[in-house]
Amino acid sequence: MSVPSSGKLVSSRGTGSAMSINRTEWSGLFSGVLSDILDELGVFGQASTQQFKHVDPDTRIIGLAATARAVPVSTPPREPYAKLLGAIDSLSPAEVLVLSAPESSTSSLFGGLLATAVAQAGGAGALIDGYIRDADEVRRIGVPTAFRGSSPLDSFGRDEVVETGGPVSIGGVTVRPGDFVLCDSDGLVVVPAEHLEQVLDLAAKKLTRESQMRAALKDGMGVATAFQEFGVL
Repeated sequence: MSVPSSGKLVSSRGTGSAMSINRTEWSGLFSGVLSDILDELGVFGQASTQQFKHVDPDTRIIGLAATARAVPVSTPPREPYAKLLGAIDSLSPAEVLVLSAPESSTSSLFGGLLATAVAQAGGAGALIDGYIRDADEVRRIGVPTAFRGSSPLDSFGRDEVVETGGPVSIGGVTVRPGDFVLCDSDGLVVVPAEHLEQVLDLAAKKLTRESQMRAALKDGMGVATAFQEFGVL
């Protein structure tokens, strides 16, 4: 990903061609509106029912996926942490570290030092379908992070990232490199890269209608009448 003179972010991660994204288009987005738009387009199975924890409940994880997959190991590899550290070092602005681990995983795959590295790389956050530690430190660092659970155990000799840049399963939803992820207090929604431009356009229009309906309700319009006029809920 690069930032050209236009000020837009350009990503070719996993898409086969460059995709220009203006991050101002992400303002105001939340998981519910993205889920609704994907339903309208007939793109199903993109919302997770898994409840992720957030180091800061007031933040959301939003950006383009940079994926990594961990598995349990019985002995330390020759180069421990190598693939995970490489994935973090290669993060670009607007990219989220998206890391999957199976239910059998027992150890922490993300913590304060790695959050510092994500921040320094300019990453937009971390989405960990696995365990983390140092949650208070991660919150102070300010890297938006969602995770399955917490463990004090180091991953050394227990769990290891074995693949980066491939599809992963996060909360039961497939995430590919370059897909758009948004995880907030309501849950996780994944927008496939090939649908992102259309979804962002339709979501912006729906948010406008919701704002108009909200104002009408505050002015005393009945909800049934407002629904007939604006067509959103």
